[in-house]
Amino acid sequence: MGSRRIDDGGAGRVSAVYSRYRTGRMLALLLAISVALLAACSEPDKPSITLYLAVQRGDLDQLERHLYWGTDINAVLPNGQYPLQVAADKGRIIMVRTLLKHGADIDRLTAQGDSALDLAILAGRTQVAEVLLAQGARFEPSTLLLKAAASGTTDRDSLRFLLDRGADLETRDADGDTALLIAIRQDNHRLATHLVNAGADVNVASRDGESALALARRLQVQELIRLLERFGAR
Repeated sequence: MGSRRIDDGGAGRVSAVYSRYRTGRMLALLLAISVALLAACSEPDKPSITLYLAVQRGDLDQLERHLYWGTDINAVLPNGQYPLQVAADKGRIIMVRTLLKHGADIDRLTAQGDSALDLAILAGRTQVAEVLLAQGARFEPSTLLLKAAASGTTDRDSLRFLLDRGADLETRDADGDTALLIAIRQDNHRLATHLVNAGADVNVASRDGESALALARRLQVQELIRLLERFGAR
């Protein structure tokens, strides 16, 4: 009888151990399933539009999906620009910050030689330009002044931004023209006015010796003739 009680007790202990083992396995399995479900719930959906459209439209949610799912943010887009450049051109500050945080190449150039900073300035997005400069973007204010003039800009804030950071009004391009001469050739009265008000030399001459006033008269741009004469051009 005593031997039987010992055997029964041993079997009970084995049964209890097995029961605890099985319960532990089930709890571990349930925990693993719960973790997997939570991870799945926390994952953003895959993008439903292209990265190009996301940046064009300013859709930050779609941009974050692209970033999560590994879209290359330094790949050229259908318009020949890069995501950071499109965001800068559109004035999307949060997107610019987000792209920079995730490794966007700040100084990458388009086929036309424009950086994100260039495009921000040319589009009058001076707040975006501030962000890019703070993050170390390459910056040549005098060169960019000539590029802005050649692009036909009329934005006074962009001009002031460049001048405040050292742009030289008398810098010349490859053809020997200053920003004022470029503005005269384009009959860009607004830009010429901004430049003259900022101190551009109204008596500047082109490479072949033609003065700003003589150029304006030859091109018959009457508003610019009056502007130059009002500021003492000879």
